[in-house]
Amino acid sequence: MQMHGDINPKLGGVTAEVADVAIVGYGPVGQAMALRLAQHGHRVVVIERWPALFGLPRAVGLDHEALRTLQALGIMAEFEPRTSLSKVYEWRNAQGEVLLAFPGLHEMAISGWSRGASFSQPVLERILDERVRTEHAGQVRLLQGRAVVGLQERPGHVVLETRRGAGPEGEGDVERIAARYVVGCDGAGSVVRSALGTTMEDLAFAADWLVVDLQPKDASQCNDDLIQICDPRRPTTMVSGGPGRRRFEFMMLEGERKEDFNNAAAAWSLLAPLGWNPSNAVLERHAVYTFRAAVAQTWRRGRLMIAGDAAHLTPPFAAQGLCAGLRDVASLAWRLDLVLRGRANEALLDGYSDERRVHARALVEFAVELGKIICLLDPQAAQARDRQLRETRKEEPGGMPAPRLGDSPLLRAGDPHAGGLGAQGRIRCFGRTGRFDDLLGNGFVLIGQGHDPASRLRPDQRAFLEELGIRSIGVGPGCPAQDVDGTYRRWFDALQCSAVLVRPDFYVYGAGEADELVGALMASWAETYAVGEEALA
Repeated sequence: MQMHGDINPKLGGVTAEVADVAIVGYGPVGQAMALRLAQHGHRVVVIERWPALFGLPRAVGLDHEALRTLQALGIMAEFEPRTSLSKVYEWRNAQGEVLLAFPGLHEMAISGWSRGASFSQPVLERILDERVRTEHAGQVRLLQGRAVVGLQERPGHVVLETRRGAGPEGEGDVERIAARYVVGCDGAGSVVRSALGTTMEDLAFAADWLVVDLQPKDASQCNDDLIQICDPRRPTTMVSGGPGRRRFEFMMLEGERKEDFNNAAAAWSLLAPLGWNPSNAVLERHAVYTFRAAVAQTWRRGRLMIAGDAAHLTPPFAAQGLCAGLRDVASLAWRLDLVLRGRANEALLDGYSDERRVHARALVEFAVELGKIICLLDPQAAQARDRQLRETRKEEPGGMPAPRLGDSPLLRAGDPHAGGLGAQGRIRCFGRTGRFDDLLGNGFVLIGQGHDPASRLRPDQRAFLEELGIRSIGVGPGCPAQDVDGTYRRWFDALQCSAVLVRPDFYVYGAGEADELVGALMASWAETYAVGEEALA
């Protein structure tokens, strides 16, 4: 594969071309990162220590924001039919009494997709892998079955030493790869994180759970119920694993050993009281996991960056593990794109860590709080918890929090709406009706309520939009885009503004008057991110 050719270093006697980005790890986060960068036109090399995709389930839940990110990757037409929707998430006690309910999970959220969906991770990985191989074979070089055993940062690039095989020593056959930037999507034991020199901040949660995936033999017996049983004798989770699958999670108790539970006999013994046995279901997978909570203290140093589980670990109680990894992709890919195309200097990459770490930590802490409620094993404490949950049920349940991004120059200072998630609704535009992103593409967009926001800009501001590829469009009566379902009318009413500037990762730069928004971004860009003569202007 032809790589970026402006540097051609000698690497230990081996001449190597230089890729734009090397991605370590080819799970769904690495796949999504490779696909997104290839869509931007960049040349990518992916290094994965396992020789083939992992064919068994792991993550089973995605939220609306993750679905919007997959929409940007262009795979939802194929992937959506392979997801399932649930109407409610119920917390029950050991007697089956509903203590707390979170309804409306199938309803449309701000991102233009249902609030949550269940899926099978191998299905998603196969779709992403096929898209990488068929549509971007000339841009993405896949090196599967090779482990990264060393990284060296040099002027203008990083050298990655790889060896054949999944073990740390490999099997010889050294190949050195050069890339301008490296993104570690290589999981909890990340080699890239170690090379980056950061540590994981432990958020003080650890619990061992047996995770079991079933395929009911009778499809009519498979439902999409999401149920958390808060039983101090053994907390248990029962959720959809995507169409035709059920996921069960059983907390291990004090004194129980992992090696005694990580087998089919133990799985069936726990499933039997729930009505499942080898005569009515296929045991697809069983594995004991230690649910942990941790966030890396630094996500970027120089030309090295981390994403996904390499950057954060969360218990599964809020179904945010893979969702957080896909947010990382959305946040980092557009920054790398602008830097690689010479539209911004490397300071733009700093905001990735500054913004995402705060956001990810907030959701990890939320999952930890849920875990502390769910994992109570003391009967008296559990009774007190149940009483409190009954009282909470009388009120409107809070649901999933929506934290804002951490501060950065890419969020307008002093703007209460900056760092919040932007809306996506259906529009009618250019003779077509569909979701906003599908009709107008992904990237910065300046949206005006009932007017063309570009008409209110100075010539230099319009030139700035063109330079960065920022689109401008009015939504509403008399505008090119018609608000089919009233999504944007309701959003602008809530924001109480006439224009909003949304970033490529769907987060709001700011809301207000168009000329003020663009003027503020221009000033921040000139001060922090401009390159060449722009930086001197």
